Amino acid sequence: MRSKLEYLLCFSIMLIFIKKCVCVVTPNPVETNISSQITPQTEDDEDFVPYHGERFSVFDWMLFRNLAKTNAGNILLSPISIKLALVLLYEGAQDQTARELAEVMQLPLSVLATREKFNNILKSLQAPSSAYTLNIGSRIYIDNNVLTRQRYAATVKTFYNTDVINANLSDTHTIATKVNSWISNVTNGHIEKMIDNEETLENSVMLIANGLFFKGAWRRKYFAPENTRVSKFYINANESVDVQYMHTISRFYYAESSRLGAKILRIPYDGSKFAIYIILPHMSTVDHVIKQINPFVLSSDLWAMQELPLNVWIPKFKFEFTSHLENTLRELGIRDIFDNTALLTGIAKTKRASKHLQVSDVMHKTGIEVNENGTIAYAATEIQIGNKIEEGTFYANQPFVFYIEDETTGTILYVGLVRNPLNETGTTGKIQQELPSRFNLNATTVTPSPAATGTEDRYGFFNIDLLQRVNEDNEGNLILSPASAKVALTSLVEGTGGQTRQELLAALRLPPDEFTIRRITRRTLMSLKSYQNGTEIDVATRLWINPMIRTSPGYTSALYNNYGTDIQQLNFGDANVAANRINAWVRENTKNNIKSIIQPGTVSADTQILLTSVLYFKGQWMKSFDKDATRTRCFRVPVLGCKDVPMMESTSQYRYAYVASLDADVVEIPYSNGRTSMLIFLPFHEESDPYLQILSKDLSYVTMRTLLSSLNETELVLSIPRFNIESKLNLASPLMRMGVLDIFGTRANFTGFIHNDYLRIGNIIQNAKIEVNEEGTIAVAATELTIVPLMGNTAIFIANRPFIFAIVDLNTTETLFAGRVMDPSMSNSGNF
Repeated sequence: MRSKLEYLLCFSIMLIFIKKCVCVVTPNPVETNISSQITPQTEDDEDFVPYHGERFSVFDWMLFRNLAKTNAGNILLSPISIKLALVLLYEGAQDQTARELAEVMQLPLSVLATREKFNNILKSLQAPSSAYTLNIGSRIYIDNNVLTRQRYAATVKTFYNTDVINANLSDTHTIATKVNSWISNVTNGHIEKMIDNEETLENSVMLIANGLFFKGAWRRKYFAPENTRVSKFYINANESVDVQYMHTISRFYYAESSRLGAKILRIPYDGSKFAIYIILPHMSTVDHVIKQINPFVLSSDLWAMQELPLNVWIPKFKFEFTSHLENTLRELGIRDIFDNTALLTGIAKTKRASKHLQVSDVMHKTGIEVNENGTIAYAATEIQIGNKIEEGTFYANQPFVFYIEDETTGTILYVGLVRNPLNETGTTGKIQQELPSRFNLNATTVTPSPAATGTEDRYGFFNIDLLQRVNEDNEGNLILSPASAKVALTSLVEGTGGQTRQELLAALRLPPDEFTIRRITRRTLMSLKSYQNGTEIDVATRLWINPMIRTSPGYTSALYNNYGTDIQQLNFGDANVAANRINAWVRENTKNNIKSIIQPGTVSADTQILLTSVLYFKGQWMKSFDKDATRTRCFRVPVLGCKDVPMMESTSQYRYAYVASLDADVVEIPYSNGRTSMLIFLPFHEESDPYLQILSKDLSYVTMRTLLSSLNETELVLSIPRFNIESKLNLASPLMRMGVLDIFGTRANFTGFIHNDYLRIGNIIQNAKIEVNEEGTIAVAATELTIVPLMGNTAIFIANRPFIFAIVDLNTTETLFAGRVMDPSMSNSGNF
């Protein structure tokens, strides 16, 4: 028998009650003019605009895809129910446990942003309306034998409207009765007995429950019972069943998705807040839809929706689904909560010694019924912790995916898969096997889904990869701007094709579809234009073109609309005049910090296109260093030994940690705008990595999101040198070692740039500069890509030894500048 304190039971329930959960359109070959059958009274006058904010549903679709992979029948889950349960765990989690939850759930980078996100969702769901009924509530029961941390109780009450109740969990019958009664009340009696086995509460010390109930009606009375007909539903190519179809002819928003190979139908509920979407495959199977679906594809498809007259048939169906999510969550990357290393110490402290709390099961119960009158849907999550389109037809007579969304916040309340409308139950079962664990070396290795870290995180891998390659080529101090180089290279993607394009995409870690590329770039560029509280960031790009070149209108338009790149004609035949104009532009956009990027006479007369990108950053420290505290102290330079340099010092609260995977101390020094920081990486074992080669390589294996989430507020004596670095780098060689080869050679494919001509990249030159002092930082960078005709071929953190630094946007995790300090007394280093 495990000790009482070795267990924690977390129980979450979410019930969604909606008047009609499935929308399907039916084909009637006899009807040829649908519009003529729609009376003015039945036309929907709503002006549908899709949710245009950042979607918080990557985890939702990852979870759904994983469950669909391992279950052959109908599937139903409530993503928001699961996330509300897990985020209450996250609030009390520490270290690896917290990092895994944050990464896989794609939580915002800061705890405050996470609280704001869920607080906004809850406010939206709790907003009163006469058009529908929605109840939502959360409770945490903690055993009397455990002391609840006041900070945790206050946090969950303030941001998640969750009450913490002390009770005697040893009295399993009484506590089960209370929980079941509360859940039944929240769900209007639809789940009467969530805990039907009181033995599961034995040895428990904590129980978390959340419930959601939604009841609504269709915006219009679309489906009359007298129109219901029996017809075939094709489970697969060889098997069909007879099911009842609801039928209507009306106007709906509808789209064809080429990426999903499917039709998408939207049916709104009364109140103009909720809607159900049905995704019906064309010739492909529903498995193709499940594999390809994600919030970015859906966002693009929803914006393409048009209101059309449609002939709609939806099968009536009713089923329940029970899933044990431990195996699924482990595969997605949430593993620590299930191991005896789980750190949930932020929730409670015990009155006597006990083992670590750990999750023993995550169970999710759901149910749905769809008929002419509407939809009833309910869900419960239990976490046990122990140790142009013409008029047409939409006929859902084959397996399909559906989801219900709060369109004001983009929150997915419910997502499901119907393989057979007649099947009424389904379960994943409790898998009794050794599951993957980072501490079980014999277990099968599970590779996290790329979506777990997000496309943006992979886009960030380029930053450290470039730093590592440049680091190999240069000695001494170094400063470069990955963001500036990335803006220039990403804009090149628009004008390339074939192998040239594939190499750029691979190096930048970008997906092939232009929508996602442009979305990521726009998000990055938005973060690179701001002025707040004395901290200024600005980016500018310009394409200089020979007046004789006839460029592709599509490419120039894409540059302007998606990358903010303006286009100027420039006669490269007069090399001095051309260099002067380019340098004048660079000086203007770097606030005169970079005087020139091109020396007069160095621009080849046969240059056809030149792309320049400039990034300017000026930041004041959030906590300035006292100039009177600056002292001349020893900085240990490899080979040369001790050199006296000005060392700034501050004693205050900083986010800091020793990161074992890097074998380095890391400190974050925030700037005054609250969204950018300088990170300093100081190797713990100085003698084993004097030139920072190992550290720069190891940084390639840790995402910036992971690094930031690993840092903790610490009272710190911080001492760093003043330094001033300027580097002029040719990035061609580093990029070639990263796999970008075609753009420099005879096979370069720039057909998107111009018609009937061949081009190649001459050089990619970046001039970057940084100055760090007691008040803050000034950093600037200019990147030039020359294209020529294809001619043939309370701790103490003392940075008194070499270190790597990075200036990071905390919202996007974009690395604006990165570099290396080998000797602060040297003001300039690095040339090409």
